[in-house]
Amino acid sequence: MTATENTTPEPAADNEADNEAGTETAEAIAAEVIPAEHLGELLEDAIRKAVGAQIGAKAKKIAEGVVATMLTPEVVAGMRETAIYEAELALNPPVVVEPEPGPEPEPVVEAEEEQPEPPQKEYRSLKAFVENYVTQIYRREVSKPGSEKTLRWCPEWWKHGEAVGRFSAMWRAFEALRQGETVEPSKWWTDHFDPHMDRLLDTQFGAFKYCSVAEGHKDKLCKLPCTPAPESVFGEAADETPATDNPFEYITAAGFYVPEQRPVRSRIAWEIPE
Repeated sequence: MTATENTTPEPAADNEADNEAGTETAEAIAAEVIPAEHLGELLEDAIRKAVGAQIGAKAKKIAEGVVATMLTPEVVAGMRETAIYEAELALNPPVVVEPEPGPEPEPVVEAEEEQPEPPQKEYRSLKAFVENYVTQIYRREVSKPGSEKTLRWCPEWWKHGEAVGRFSAMWRAFEALRQGETVEPSKWWTDHFDPHMDRLLDTQFGAFKYCSVAEGHKDKLCKLPCTPAPESVFGEAADETPATDNPFEYITAAGFYVPEQRPVRSRIAWEIPE
């Protein structure tokens, strides 16, 4: 065997041995630096990135070819015109003219709902109600001698506090019920007018017991005896008396008032406040 044959394969064996030794050394160093459980993940990530880079390079070449195919002279000319127009628009922006303000619209005024007017009173005062209605429609024999045995009437009815109160209640009920279209007028007679008139003209229990048409008004009925109640029963606010020298003028919205104890010589207020 010649010298050449003896010496030729030895370098190859030495290189393989060196590569194996280097690989083992690199793996040993990597094992010391990177734990085995993370090494697989790093390799997968490196492969993924390499594959992505290869695909991206191929896609870029394909896109360049497609764009070059689409950029015909007509498309390039249109892009040039668009670029020129946008450049001029940027250098010379159009002047925006603000429109002149028009007249302000007139405020809309909502129409107020018309409130229904309250019904007009048939008799505007208690005086008119008694003189023009009660004495005209409720006709009884009270003037002949001896008639006072069955009925008692006082021509000066307004001097009786009870009479004023009852007539006031009748008047208000009349004005409220006369507008009814069914049973209201009948109820006024049966529930209001008849009971009040029967009591007023009663010879024993009426307010005109000592009066008559022939002899006129007689101020004989006295107030009911009353012992003042102590303040501890009702309190200080219970002592509320009318602020007037003439109790006949103290008429409330409901027609209640306190009559005085002597004949009235002052002016009588006929109008009843609403």
